[in-house]
Amino acid sequence: MRGTYLFKQDWHSLFRPYVATRKINSYVSYFSDSIFKGFLMRLTRRIVQIFFLIMFVWLFFLNAYPFERNYPVDFFLRLDPLIAVGSMLASRSFIVDLWPAVILLVFTLLIGRFFCGWICPLGTTVDLFSRAKKKPKGKHHRTLKSVKYIVLIILIVSALFSTGLIGYIDPIALLTRTVTTVIFPTAAFILRTSVGFLFRFEPLEGVLYPTNDFLLTYILPSQQSFFRTSIIIFFIFGVILALEFVSRRFWCRNLCPLGALLALVSKFGLVNRKVWVGCTRCSVCYSTCKMDAISPNFIETSSPECIQCFNCVADCPPAVTGFTTTRKNVIHSVDLPRRRLFQSLAAGVMTVGVVKTAYSSKEKAGHLIRPPGSVPEPEFLDRCIRCGACIRTCETNGRLLQPTGLEAGWEGVWTPKGEPRYGYCEYNCNLCGKVCPTNAIHELPLDVKKKTRIGLARFDKNRCIPWYKNEDCLVCEEHCPTPQKSIIFKSELGRTVDGRLRMVKKPYVREDLCIGCGICVTKCPVKGKAGIFIVNEKEERWTEETS
Repeated sequence: MRGTYLFKQDWHSLFRPYVATRKINSYVSYFSDSIFKGFLMRLTRRIVQIFFLIMFVWLFFLNAYPFERNYPVDFFLRLDPLIAVGSMLASRSFIVDLWPAVILLVFTLLIGRFFCGWICPLGTTVDLFSRAKKKPKGKHHRTLKSVKYIVLIILIVSALFSTGLIGYIDPIALLTRTVTTVIFPTAAFILRTSVGFLFRFEPLEGVLYPTNDFLLTYILPSQQSFFRTSIIIFFIFGVILALEFVSRRFWCRNLCPLGALLALVSKFGLVNRKVWVGCTRCSVCYSTCKMDAISPNFIETSSPECIQCFNCVADCPPAVTGFTTTRKNVIHSVDLPRRRLFQSLAAGVMTVGVVKTAYSSKEKAGHLIRPPGSVPEPEFLDRCIRCGACIRTCETNGRLLQPTGLEAGWEGVWTPKGEPRYGYCEYNCNLCGKVCPTNAIHELPLDVKKKTRIGLARFDKNRCIPWYKNEDCLVCEEHCPTPQKSIIFKSELGRTVDGRLRMVKKPYVREDLCIGCGICVTKCPVKGKAGIFIVNEKEERWTEETS
């Protein structure tokens, strides 16, 4: 079937009849060789990649207090079809805010798997790392290509059984989580330390003071951030980059579940690679293809694997490679034998069973503080994609949220959890609900959020100063933000450590007023474990009835 030629290289014949001199002919030759050999498309693709990577970083910095609602800081998360499919299946609901993912699927159906080569910020990061190392090569590991489909099937099966595992390995959620908990805190530490070191040199102070003010205002947090499990998150990201030493885009070729989903859809794409008559079988296209989409015969191309990077078009010496709407010499099948399909289904069911039946400590679960506006716990675990967007915005105002360890079992790892000893839920802040892409945390009006209870404070009478030392301490009551203080004092007779009797103001919690914000725990002057703690007793979760 003949197709419409979109990018064909040999355009010399169209220009040469109009060329009068050799000098002009050389310019036309350069023009045709550069632009129509894919040079322009490859250059455009790289510019677009950098643009979207910069956009990803820009939106990351916008996800901070004070928050501007006009900017879609969760754009890349809402654009991700894997997040959309997984979250909707796991929660058994249609999430309207994820509509951009549908648009991406439609374009993938028409054009092909272009997202991986042009937009994906993790793919661009991998490309930049690959170019930074010496002589990147495109080694072939064809037997591993089916692994990404196995991973996708396991994730989809887990979602069908109401287990939200998508966020652990989805590339957009993974990169967002890594930037939040590893890359940005590390960069902030290095930058802050470097500026502090330069302040030792007096001649530089005139430049350093305005520079430091700019950094603290727009880039650096007011104080250094520390996140739980950041070492594990860094290790996973480091492995993805290190796999570039095995082959180009090893992660994208063999492991990425989002790439697998887009590959399945791109089977029906209209734009495909074509090789015209004149191929010399030089193997340049075969070796330069970063996705190993070109067959060893150099003619056939796997449409599910091709990401329209145009490297084969730009590097083809005889200039006979291009992209058309024809489907001739295009492989549309997916590398997933029937046996592996059933094995993947079985593995998915087994994974769900293991995760759901893993031991979870009830004692730790009682201290599991979720953000205000969170849906009930089972649905929260289904909807949350562990992206860390809420953790990032909380870091800039209150600093309560941290990635969860095993407090909620293996199913709850990396979901947001309140650590009141480290930070508190700012009374005048409701940002976490504004940046959650899957509505695991609903956006609450500020007046409603101020009254929403996420837990209750309890005093540890073995550590609280007025209780075990019989000495006055008013810190918790002074910082309590509720209009009518939820911590009150009662004067009682007590004996001090030196044996004297005296009247002491003993603190008590008014349960009808306490919202569990945790600022009393954060500010408690007791060293180590605080004299007051927060439990999730009487917590209020968002439901359709409460909206």
